[in-house]
Amino acid sequence: MARWILAVPTSPRLMPKAEIVCPGFVDNHVHVLGGGGGLGFASRAPELQTSQLVRGGITSVIGMLGFDATTKDMASLVAKTKAFVQDGISAYCITGATLEHPIPTLTGRIRTDIAFVDEIIGVGEISISELGYGYDSFGEGAQYIAKAAVEGLLAGRLAGKSGYLCLQVPPYLSEVLKPIFEVLDKTGIPITQFLPSHVNQTDEYMSDAINWGNRNGYVDIGANYSPENNFSRSTLPSKAYGILREGGVPANRITMSSDGNGAPPKEEAGEKSPVVANYMPVRSLHRVWKRWVRDEGVSIEDALAPVTSNPAAIAGLSRKGRIAVGGDADLLILNEDLEIDTVIARGQPHFRSGAMVRTGMFDATIRDEMGTAQHVVGG
Repeated sequence: MARWILAVPTSPRLMPKAEIVCPGFVDNHVHVLGGGGGLGFASRAPELQTSQLVRGGITSVIGMLGFDATTKDMASLVAKTKAFVQDGISAYCITGATLEHPIPTLTGRIRTDIAFVDEIIGVGEISISELGYGYDSFGEGAQYIAKAAVEGLLAGRLAGKSGYLCLQVPPYLSEVLKPIFEVLDKTGIPITQFLPSHVNQTDEYMSDAINWGNRNGYVDIGANYSPENNFSRSTLPSKAYGILREGGVPANRITMSSDGNGAPPKEEAGEKSPVVANYMPVRSLHRVWKRWVRDEGVSIEDALAPVTSNPAAIAGLSRKGRIAVGGDADLLILNEDLEIDTVIARGQPHFRSGAMVRTGMFDATIRDEMGTAQHVVGG
């Protein structure tokens, strides 16, 4: 008979070689409609299927638009969010897109999007600079971020939501988070209103992230941002957690997300312009989490917080990310090798022993068409 251990972020240090029950993962940054588009129409990633999330242990997803707010819009994002909920997992979204200032919304205003649309819980992802990730931020870019953050803050208070702002930061030049530090100092907006995404993209970004975390702000590690995944200037996400903690960032202020289903231009050594999109799988979240525990010596309970309770906290999802009376029954059962054996979302099994128990309407059809059909237990 299997030995079971309940794993929560605040539990005592866990013993190895046991099946582990833990909260389902909360992925706070996923391009559910498909990211990309920066290399032409063919570089637009397809819509995400529910089974892709479930197989990665993700029971709660926060979706957003990205680079392409021309062929994809907020109405489609809200519809996709509703579809995930109909498929049996928990899904939310945030309003906006990476490059536009002002950002696209569903109702015409950030404030009314958050106040009146149940699925919309925040703002983002928004780049500091209107020119996007390849340029330093200056002037009106940071000022617009401040205005958008206040809109989210006020709407969140009205609607009982977080209203937080997911921040896309130009990582490759000198400014990084410095314009947002200036925003904090000049406006008094709470630092917890912002979530800087994928801080392990460069050494400079990591340095600013440590300062940010030491001011009690949340920082987000990007599970797909790695030299192993064509991001040559990044810090391995498996190493980033330890670096942030050694720099003094509190454990309850670190999150990790996948940037899943995104498709940014691939960095090609020796080429002036990229020609291939670099796909970002959602399952990287679980893969990096395992490396924290196996390779970096992070305890299971400490490693769980950045993918469960911490992202739930900044997103204002009080019933998510923990195992507790009154919480949602989003659970994973991991085997002794930390592989996912069972996924339960909202109290219902979705994945068990390597097979999907429940799928979205077109999951099986798509797998069959792609030549990857698998048996579905229980239909």
